[in-house]
Amino acid sequence: MNKMYSSYELSFYIVSLGCSKNLVDSERVNGEMLSAGFNLAESSEKADIIIVNTCGFINDSKEESISVIFDAVELKNEKMSEKGFKTSVVAMGCLTERYFDNIKTEIDELDFIYGNPDSKFVENLANKLHITTLKSTSYREPLIKGLAYSYIKISEGCSNNCSYCAIPLIRGKHQSFNREFILKDAIKAAKDGAKELIVIAQDIAMYQHSGFKLIDIVNEISKLDGVEWVRLLYCHPDHLTDKILEIFKTNKKVVRYLDLPFQHISAKILKAMNRKGNYDTYLKLLKKIRLAVPGIIIRSTFMVGFPGETDEDFEEILKFLQQAKLERVGAFTYSVEEDTVASEFENMVPDNVKIERYNRLMELQRDISINALQDMIGETVSVIIEEKIDDDNYIGRTEFDAPEVDGVFYLNATGVELNTIVQAKVTDSIEYDLLGELL
Repeated sequence: MNKMYSSYELSFYIVSLGCSKNLVDSERVNGEMLSAGFNLAESSEKADIIIVNTCGFINDSKEESISVIFDAVELKNEKMSEKGFKTSVVAMGCLTERYFDNIKTEIDELDFIYGNPDSKFVENLANKLHITTLKSTSYREPLIKGLAYSYIKISEGCSNNCSYCAIPLIRGKHQSFNREFILKDAIKAAKDGAKELIVIAQDIAMYQHSGFKLIDIVNEISKLDGVEWVRLLYCHPDHLTDKILEIFKTNKKVVRYLDLPFQHISAKILKAMNRKGNYDTYLKLLKKIRLAVPGIIIRSTFMVGFPGETDEDFEEILKFLQQAKLERVGAFTYSVEEDTVASEFENMVPDNVKIERYNRLMELQRDISINALQDMIGETVSVIIEEKIDDDNYIGRTEFDAPEVDGVFYLNATGVELNTIVQAKVTDSIEYDLLGELL
């Protein structure tokens, strides 16, 4: 018979992979593990239970998740805790949700496998590993304490059904969270010191629950004590409405930054992706946004190498970027996702062509982004201070830069407090980053 352990005797560590929406899930598991009596370890090397929250979005993410799982398994095989508890490795999240049976069969060293975490995760983990716990509560705790920002997820899943995307297969159809659930997260984040709340979802424009829409949720969380910035991420360009643009005009805490993943520009490719846009409609949309919100920074994402993409289709993206002058752009190469509509398409683009197109796109965008930053020299910007380099230098972000994906601001100043927002003058730019001094 297996010995029973108490959660008070054991520690855990969470490795969170993938997107910010996955991070929110990891933080929720973190809080529920703590409420159940487990202790948080400083690192996976010091943990009795290593929890890997996997990502299964594209091939690179899948490979990273598998690699991290095997690293954890190797660590497990090297040590036994002083308590006699054999280090356990747990895998959960998008990859395990989608490939549960395959992973269970092929990685038998895992001690517990779970899909997307829910309210039963901690209870089931404890039962599987023969651990007695306190009853866990729905409680979210940051993986890294003291950050100036926190992500607020307002919905789960997606109903856009883009032909290349596995998210609906992994996360299901779009489901908006209720107001109380969202506010609970936002209130906790504000009390923990977050000055910036970042509203996220697969498509924030689709939010609607019990009469509440995106603008209502944004206005409510912006009223919380301590919240100074609210950022909107991931809005499907075909779903952006005048009411959403109105948020930027009526709510001064909403920063002038919008993430609109276009994915492509060719009408032919967009139609194959089950999206509706084209070159002209997206240019008109950008003009409309910039007229409605002067000074707004727009970030977008593009996919290269989608099945059937010709040289002409790709050149259309480059032409669009040259004309649109988007300040922030990310790109990735198409990878086949099993069971998606696009996985059955013919005319696959060779890998070497995908890579060549990706490099050309990013090289062009690099010059566009650098020029946009150079144009900011001499301007006054708001900067949130996140790190101290030395007594005279700090690292922060402007309102035009989302954490983890955009550039940073190097501030020359003394005596500035972390997690505060200051006014600074831009004096120079380096690659994707700005330099400046305190006003």
